[in-house]
Amino acid sequence: MQTQLNQQEGQATAHRKDAAAANSILVADCGSVLTKVSLLGLVEGQYRLMARGEAPTTLAAPQEDITRGIVQAINEIELVTGRQIIVDGRLLAPEQPDGNGVDVFVTTISAGGPLRLLVLGAANPTLTDLVSQAVSGLYAETHALPSPTFTASMAASQLAQPGATPLPGVGPVPWTPERLALEWRRQIDRLRELQPHAAIIVGMADGPTGATPIQEACQLLVNAAQEQREKTRLFPLPVLYAAAPQYVEASRRLINGAGEVMRLDPLVSASNLGSISLAVSSLYERSILRRLPGSETLWSWSSATPVATATSLSSLVRFLAHHYTMNVMAVDAGGANTTLLLAGERGEFIPMVNAGIGVGSGLGELLKRVGSQHISRWLPFDVSDEELRQFALNTMLHPHVVPSNQRELQISQAFAREAILLTAEALKAGSLSNFSPDLVLATGGVLAHAPRPAQAALMLLDALQPRGVTSLVLDRTLLFQQLGAIATVNPVAAVQVNENDAVTHRLGTCVIPYGTLPPDQIALRVVVEYSNGRQVQVEVMSGSIEVIPLRLNEQALLTLYPAPTVDVGLGPGERARAAEEIDGGLVGLIIDARGRPLVLPADKAERHARLLQWSQAIGA
Repeated sequence: MQTQLNQQEGQATAHRKDAAAANSILVADCGSVLTKVSLLGLVEGQYRLMARGEAPTTLAAPQEDITRGIVQAINEIELVTGRQIIVDGRLLAPEQPDGNGVDVFVTTISAGGPLRLLVLGAANPTLTDLVSQAVSGLYAETHALPSPTFTASMAASQLAQPGATPLPGVGPVPWTPERLALEWRRQIDRLRELQPHAAIIVGMADGPTGATPIQEACQLLVNAAQEQREKTRLFPLPVLYAAAPQYVEASRRLINGAGEVMRLDPLVSASNLGSISLAVSSLYERSILRRLPGSETLWSWSSATPVATATSLSSLVRFLAHHYTMNVMAVDAGGANTTLLLAGERGEFIPMVNAGIGVGSGLGELLKRVGSQHISRWLPFDVSDEELRQFALNTMLHPHVVPSNQRELQISQAFAREAILLTAEALKAGSLSNFSPDLVLATGGVLAHAPRPAQAALMLLDALQPRGVTSLVLDRTLLFQQLGAIATVNPVAAVQVNENDAVTHRLGTCVIPYGTLPPDQIALRVVVEYSNGRQVQVEVMSGSIEVIPLRLNEQALLTLYPAPTVDVGLGPGERARAAEEIDGGLVGLIIDARGRPLVLPADKAERHARLLQWSQAIGA
């Protein structure tokens, strides 16, 4: 077995050496619901998308092997191209003289669920938030369990200082020895319930409780390990030590067989987040990706180490922002996770992966977080709480099933709006809270498979609520998630496929005036000068959406005349004229004068009427 693994690793190394000169590249993205595989090849000296296939991801019973879904998707490609890629269940590589096989195979993965990370020790809200920031671009979720003594100290501080930041669950009840004992029991039960993949210990020793929270964090792991050693395979648990450096060796001795301690820089500010992010990313590969059924075979096929889909998409977004000197936002509405990535033209970057919130298996958690009223507010018809719960349950049990009628489709898209909105709100407190994207890249099944492009555009406008002038691009080929991984082995292929195939489904350019929009009056006058000399002038009323024809591959000059209190990016009432021609798209030039923030009418009948009006206006 060991010899076979070494041979496979050697084969992968050989692939990496030839990747830059590859004639063909096969890339798979294994999502929580679907596995997408794309075949790229050289056509007249340029890398192009040759064919693609989709199949259900096969992690669950009865298949329980991630490579089976990949093979099924590859079989679709073989049927279309006539190229043989899989032989006797094995990947044929490199490409053969007769054209069969492929030179390079790379993989991205978002299946398998998030990494659950416990935050232990002096886990006050500030340090817990910093840990959350450190893992915000990863498929990870954090759960804070402050040490009992630290919790009691914070409770006493609250009583002494009413303005102090409260800890969750901390109340005015005195922390007697009996209550401390109950807290120990609660934390062990909580740890058993969470079944974490790793823990991180935080806190310095300069507080009123000294090093006690660090000691208690270690003791919690030891006690939990003693109780569960015979029941689970949870321990030894990987432990990241980002606390007082003088106690790292003592903590290692105390934890002993209950954990594997990795020392990091002490977490004291946002400047220390990099080491935590790298460590958690490594743990994600080891604890999640490497344990997926069929991962051994998948790693043996791969020309580079498989990466998380969010990591691949991050690479693409940052590259585009740098290459085109623009602000770029990417939205991935997945089945189990919702991802929002912001990259600025000056190097700014904020990732946000909302792990466990999605439109497939993550639908139940989404409904729990936002409530049925937030879902129903996007629907132009009455819907009961029970119908929404039943829809969520059916979708979670059968995530591969597509909506069978218009009602189900609209409910699905309402959930998608809330998943994106919830993720966007998590970024509002960041340094890029007023980030205005020049380009929005949209991917994920619910967006890519929308029956009409205008439906995807309306979902993005409702959920993201951009301002000013923004271009929308829809990833109908589902290539965006794969391009970052392709760039690790062949950057030229990633650039050429992005320009030739991935960004061809432009939805159009959106103009979104904001400020104080006068009700029932003209908010914006738009003048469009087409390349053939024709000129169109449109007056857009406040509270409405207008679509001006501007087809795919068509361009025009744009001049905007806002009302005195309305802003289009240069200040209230300031006229704006585009320095360059704007691009058309599948929907056209979209003028969204509904106001920012978007406020839906409180009256149900009026809200239903407005939703229908907006949908019809944009062509959804």
